[in-house]
Amino acid sequence: MQSLEVTDLKITIRGRTIVKGISFSVDQGQRVCLLGQSGSGKSLTANAVLGNLPRNAVTEGSIRINGVEVLGVPAPRRRNEARVAMVFQDSAVALNPLVRLREQLIEPLRRHRKFSRSDALAAAIELADSVGLPDPQNIVNRFSAELSGGQRQRVCIALALACNTRLMVADEPTTALDVVTQKKVLDVLKQYTAGAETPALLFITHDFAVASELCSHAVVLKDGIIEDQGPLQRIFEKPATPYTAELIRAARAATIEPYVEKFRAESAAAPAGRVAAAVEVLAGDDGKPFFDIANVSREYAMPRERPFAARTYKTALEETTVVIGRGERVGIVGVSGSGKTTLLRLMLALDTTDTGAVLCEGKPVHPGDVRKLKWYRRKVQYVPQDPASTLDPLMTVQALVREPLVRLGVEGDHDAMIREALESVNLDSKFLTRRASELSGGQAQRLAIARAIATRPDFLLADEPVSGLDLPMREAVVALLKEISETRGTGIAVVSHDLSMVASLCERTVVMFSGAVVEDRPTRELLLDPQHERTQELLDSIPDLHVAPDDVLPVG
Repeated sequence: MQSLEVTDLKITIRGRTIVKGISFSVDQGQRVCLLGQSGSGKSLTANAVLGNLPRNAVTEGSIRINGVEVLGVPAPRRRNEARVAMVFQDSAVALNPLVRLREQLIEPLRRHRKFSRSDALAAAIELADSVGLPDPQNIVNRFSAELSGGQRQRVCIALALACNTRLMVADEPTTALDVVTQKKVLDVLKQYTAGAETPALLFITHDFAVASELCSHAVVLKDGIIEDQGPLQRIFEKPATPYTAELIRAARAATIEPYVEKFRAESAAAPAGRVAAAVEVLAGDDGKPFFDIANVSREYAMPRERPFAARTYKTALEETTVVIGRGERVGIVGVSGSGKTTLLRLMLALDTTDTGAVLCEGKPVHPGDVRKLKWYRRKVQYVPQDPASTLDPLMTVQALVREPLVRLGVEGDHDAMIREALESVNLDSKFLTRRASELSGGQAQRLAIARAIATRPDFLLADEPVSGLDLPMREAVVALLKEISETRGTGIAVVSHDLSMVASLCERTVVMFSGAVVEDRPTRELLLDPQHERTQELLDSIPDLHVAPDDVLPVG
């Protein structure tokens, strides 16, 4: 029996047909991935399956879930056998920040499985443990804002598993996860899907390597049209179109092997001492580095286990010292919860330090009103991990890029600056009048980058800046960031779990674990000879593309 059957599906919004008559199916006990670049129609197709399309969407065709026609039927009005569980791309938006995770997990268990409250609580803790959340008995008592991005995404997967449906849709569920956690989550999805008593899976991704770890079949989309579909191994070996072949080439470039081979060749040819010189900290005219982060630490109060109980604290960042020079490109990597984002928040002046200080060109940086920090905001801009949670959904793209130019008092032709910033991230003039809510996840991420570079800052602090982008666009954005750094002298600090992206952009890499820096070395040295076991674990967990290089040839 087919868990999902999509026939000649067309979706039109504001007179523009985005999905153009696609047909595919997911059989019971099968894992199928929808592959394609940002804007290809993947997420819109998933929302049609969920019954979560915008009100102004016009649909044609058919969607049948377990034999029940659901196209045009909102999710709350669907029959029980046509229910679908969903793992959203943006975990910060999917979870209720005002309700403890315990209550959010208990609700679907009681509603769909008819558990008692005590049984539902025990099952919630078991689900939290199964998706790799640390200390599950205590973490379910916390709020989503107290978790890292990777931990929130694992909660979303646990919520989907709690719904007890015969079909699960996962929209880019691993983009916010470090590679170690990603591997664990993919193993969990394998365990809980595509079995006789578990749901079939429709997995939406732009990453062939991740798809090859999990799925047996694929549907490749481009501009709302199916370019190729069938067994994933066949698509690897004989891509039907140049577009599919390009996606596979980009997926191979996103693995770590090409960079290890490149650095090995460069190290063999480089004169002695050249590698050390490449990461020399560059001081400004006054002899001071751009960032001088000295002995900073941060701990947070934990929720009380019961009323009037003693308050406990968790150390998010041990005493840490990092010096970054003007124009330097530095990667900060580590597993989820290692302290990367806490360090970034201190550098952004969004939080206070318990010890130590953050200096920018010798001046102390403190949290405070934007008017007092205008000098700092002009110098340092931020690219967020979750653009959907930082962009006003009702504002147009043009207004969103104009806002920092106006608030920071940037002089010049703002319209020209807006167009330049958008074109540099491959968003043309037709996007100017679109609202943020009308953008795909990848388009929203590109808008966030355009908004940051529009003010021409001296330094960019980026939190997973390409995690929501398809692989070809990721290459383009990394090339853009490198070009900005080299031509304008803009420094970049990138927080990421993606060592291949860091290898392509950064000259130096800082590895963090449990709130402490465990390695701080030139990127090529780090990849060729990792000194710490946590660095080796990150390298070992990067997904491999399960196809030999000679098997994939350009088409045409």
